[in-house]
Amino acid sequence: MATGIMVNVALIAALCAWLAWRAASPAKAVRLRNALRFDAGSAADFEWTPEHPPAGFRLERRFADPFFADIARSLDRCETADDWPRALRLAAHLTENAKDTGPIRADLRTTYDAIRAGHGYCADFVRVFIALAHAAGVAVRQWGFSFDGFGGHGHTVVEIYDRTRRKWLMIDVYNNFHPADAASGEPLGALEFRDALLGRRGAAAIVRNGAGRPGFVHEATALDYYRRGIDQWYLLWGNDVLARDGHPLVRASSRISRPLARLVAQVLSAQPRLHVYATHENADEMRRLLALRREFRVAACIALVLIVVLAVQLGGSVSRAGA
Repeated sequence: MATGIMVNVALIAALCAWLAWRAASPAKAVRLRNALRFDAGSAADFEWTPEHPPAGFRLERRFADPFFADIARSLDRCETADDWPRALRLAAHLTENAKDTGPIRADLRTTYDAIRAGHGYCADFVRVFIALAHAAGVAVRQWGFSFDGFGGHGHTVVEIYDRTRRKWLMIDVYNNFHPADAASGEPLGALEFRDALLGRRGAAAIVRNGAGRPGFVHEATALDYYRRGIDQWYLLWGNDVLARDGHPLVRASSRISRPLARLVAQVLSAQPRLHVYATHENADEMRRLLALRREFRVAACIALVLIVVLAVQLGGSVSRAGA
């Protein structure tokens, strides 16, 4: 029996070592997380409107946080009730003092204060923008793209739904710009911008959201940056940042560390799924994600069986010792 227990423990340790290897770096850990959360999406999956969201999309159901509602009201100034200029004011407010001094990884209110003090990376800016947009009555959804096979090296932006134009429009909050048609000046949606980068429509121009620092000094640099991740775009299937931030277990774990809070949110299924914009060019990357997902599920099933067997073995050892 002792030999069997030792073998079982060794196998469980080997599975833990495999998992540690698969998540050995932040980029690998994010890729593993994304492998468990992603679905393939076609162009039609991204053409919905806020009035008719798709099945499974995690809409924010909580009332606006009074903290963010007060900020949104202070920025409104009764200039216009239109969604697009209102969204640009929110974005410009967040980059007003941006100094690129590092990530924050905290709760929403702490993140807002840190952004106003010059801290924050793209994900920090986007989370707070979504909270502000919800308070301002602007529908919003979050896009991301990566450079490393849907791992942790990438960028995230938002689209807001402009009810006047009846379409989604993209804002890169962190880099303080939005794309527009170079000929007409009309703002573009995320997939329209992507088509422009691929030469499938007229050229796109980069337009500042506000007076804050530009994320890119030269327009060509911004366009090249986006082209590098052109085949790894995905839409987060939810905008419920307040619900995620307010979950009691997530809030408790965030006091220890933000990565732990994200892990807890994942275990609680509080994190949204990812709808990858599937193309012929990213088919191989998606197959690799599927393979990683299968590996993890097989490993998890084996680990569960081994743990049950180990419990039985230990129980038997204790019984014999008592006898």
